[in-house]
This record gives sequence, structure tokens and C-alpha cells, in this order.
Amino acid sequence: MTKKICVLFAGQSIQETGMGIELLKIASARAALERLKPFLGADLEELLTTAPEEALARTANSQRAIHASHVAHWLAYKAVHPGVRLDGAIGHSMGVVAALVAAEALSVEDSGRFIAARARAFAECCAGFGEPMGLAAVSAEDFNDVAESAAEVPGVSVALWNTVGRGTLGGTMAALEAYASKAASEDWPVKIKLLKVEGPYHTAAFEPAKAALREVLETIPVRAPQAPVFMGASGKAETDPGRIKELLVAQASARELHLQAVRAAYAAGCRDFLEVSFKPQPVTWLGEQLVDAEGAKLPGVNARAVTTAELASA
Repeated sequence: MTKKICVLFAGQSIQETGMGIELLKIASARAALERLKPFLGADLEELLTTAPEEALARTANSQRAIHASHVAHWLAYKAVHPGVRLDGAIGHSMGVVAALVAAEALSVEDSGRFIAARARAFAECCAGFGEPMGLAAVSAEDFNDVAESAAEVPGVSVALWNTVGRGTLGGTMAALEAYASKAASEDWPVKIKLLKVEGPYHTAAFEPAKAALREVLETIPVRAPQAPVFMGASGKAETDPGRIKELLVAQASARELHLQAVRAAYAAGCRDFLEVSFKPQPVTWLGEQLVDAEGAKLPGVNARAVTTAELASA
């Protein structure tokens, strides 16, 4: 009997120059990219191979490149393991679109159409900001404390809740810098890193993007997934196509509850987690997510990362 897995996909920030060079040497991965090119652009191969870091950091480029990498890695993995079956799929932030492809709720082509519209809408939001805005990664013993402290600084809000102790705050750069200064002056037990991104994703700043997302989803069929997709916009298992569409729109400005989504997957019986990527990320967080109230690891969890190199040699 084939063991079922819960597949994981990362969000924006994992992009780097040359991320797809080795991937493109795999025939099944290249075939997936060719299916996506008409929707994600003729420059897709360039983004995956030679585009410099500053170009990849732009929202319009990073979202397209990351999604293409996700889908190509997953379809290449399936080509090697045709009997693979899912008991769940989880996407961190924009990774949820690849999760929907893995769960067969979205076709490869329709996922490309949606990501192209999403990248464009998000980039337009960023271009319209009246002042510099962004994100700050914050870690502490308990991220609940970070959420409480963020409320003390006007213009700062929780954007992504990733693990028990880690997440991301969003807002204007001035507000984020004020938060960092307050934390330092009052000796808060937190670590803060300002991120090189164009905007505070998953905050109210991206409310204007929702109209474009809603419009494109009116033309895209979403099927009932073959396995539950645990979505960060709700932190729950989602199987209803209409509800999934609503959450894909809401996600633009809604707090990303990634920790809650992973815990919901465990509660639903998922135990074997897999990430296939050139640079695995969310699979490395499981040890900080699937723990009990005392911090002890929950039983039965198996986590595995398959890199591009391993995939190519399979």
C-alpha cells in the first residue's frame, strides 16, 4: 500500500538567482514549465536561471518564478513516484496555489492564470504605496507576545503567523522601524529582521488587489480537491470550491495562519510531510509547529525534504 503524504509548498522569499537551472534539466519539470509559459510569461525561463536577485525580489517576478518552481518540482516528483497519494496539502502564503494543483483542485494552466493575475495585482498595489512599506520577521519564545506588542505601535500588524515563536509583522517602514526601536529600548526578548520585500503582504495594504483576484477567479474552475487543502487564510481544512475561491481572494489582505493550518493537518491525521524544492523551507518549521503546550514534539511526525538534486538523480 502506498503511504499517503501531506505535501508542503513555500511562499514568497525563497527565490534566488539560478533557482531553476538544475530543475530545467529534468524532462518532466521542463514539460510543466512549458505548460505554464503561456500564462506566466516568455521570460519565465530567464527568471528561473539568470535573473539577478534585485529582479527576482520584485513581486511581479518572484511570485511567477516561485509558482513555476513549485509546480515543476511537484510534477517531476510525481513522474518518479506515480503512485503517490495525498492526505493533505499545505501552501504557505502564495504556495497555496501550488497546493491546490497538487490536490487537483486547479489545473496547471489555470494555476498559471491565477498567479499571473495575483502577481500583477500585488505589484500594482506596491507601486501605489505613498510611502515605503514592508515586512519584518520577528521571533520570540511565544509569538502571542509579539502579536500583543505589535498592537502598541500604530501602523504595525501581524501579517504571517508561522510557528509557535516566529512570524512576520507588516506596515510602513517607519512603523516597523519604530517597533524595532521600542523593542530595543524596552529590552523586549525578540529578534527582528527587516525583510527586502516590496510591501506588507497579508495586511490591509493589499485590499485593493482583491477586485482583480475576484475577477480572474470568475473565469477559473476550481474543483473539489482530492485531499483537503489546509489554507492559511482560514487555518483550516478546505474542500468546498466556492469557499476556496473566497479564501484565495481574502488571502491578499488576511493574516496568514500557517501555524494553525499545519496543526489542523495534524489533527486531521496527517503524519508524513513532504516538501520538494530547490530550497526546502516550511518542512523545516514542523519541529516548531507540531508541539504540545510544554513544547514537546507531537508523536508520529515524519518530515522529509526532496531537493532538486535528489529529484534529478532518482
